Amino acid sequence: MAGERSAHAEEHYRATKRRLWLGIILGALLVAAEALVGIFIGSLALVSDAAHNAADILAVGLALFAVYMMAREPTVRRTYGFGRVGILTALANSVGLVVIACILAYEAVKRIQDVEPVSGYAVFGVACMALVINTVVAATLFSHRHDLNIRSAFLHMVMDAAVSLGVLAAGVVIIFTGWYYADPMAALLISAFIIYAAWGIIREATDVLLESVPRGLDLEEVQAAVESLTGVEQVHHLHVWELGSGVYAMSGHVEVEDRMVSECSSLMEVINERLKERFNIVHPTIQIECSTACPSKPHDGPG
Repeated sequence: MAGERSAHAEEHYRATKRRLWLGIILGALLVAAEALVGIFIGSLALVSDAAHNAADILAVGLALFAVYMMAREPTVRRTYGFGRVGILTALANSVGLVVIACILAYEAVKRIQDVEPVSGYAVFGVACMALVINTVVAATLFSHRHDLNIRSAFLHMVMDAAVSLGVLAAGVVIIFTGWYYADPMAALLISAFIIYAAWGIIREATDVLLESVPRGLDLEEVQAAVESLTGVEQVHHLHVWELGSGVYAMSGHVEVEDRMVSECSSLMEVINERLKERFNIVHPTIQIECSTACPSKPHDGPG
């Protein structure tokens, strides 16, 4: 079974690398096309989208770097491994997106104050190409979105597709109405959308780095699950945190009645199995205490 899990993990690792490399290559081609056409026709929406896509190439590149790092074995100094490299990468990517969005919003406001004519057909054509490429790359990353690092890259590409759709709409408006304000307005809406989408990843990555209780996991439920086991009197000083995307660790004190050490070892195995099966806590650190020798306060629970 261990060999099967190892083979599965290796295939997952290779598939993730292939998808990220595909995103980088297609993204680079798209940025070159958008930047050249946008500068040539003076479209702020296209130049903004090109800048956004360029940032996304960097984001996907950082995600790829994180995948390589997370595959490394733990060391004597970094005993938990390199799982949080992906969290740091996701945070850096999202903060970078917010900065870019603010710059684009500033440029859009300036353009609204002094609007310039652009070719609606060129904007429409390049936006169609961008929409197709971003959708394809996002689709390849969809199955790996449970990983926060890959999810940040996936959301980058989803945002790109949505942004391209907005630029496409701006091109249509310009073609049929000649309303050139559609170009900077699209850039402004793109900026707002980027900030909204990036904020969720920033918040989640920050929670992991602050070692908050993982989202979707109830600390009181963990305590109740352990205290329901035969032989456990009480659980206190309980902490659960996330080492990397979906990898949980826990520490806590478990009070038991006076018993032999060998019986405590058996109980520890039961506790570890319960934590792994119900909560995916794979790194529990538990201190066994004798309830008669070290009585706790009646309501001394998590924390």
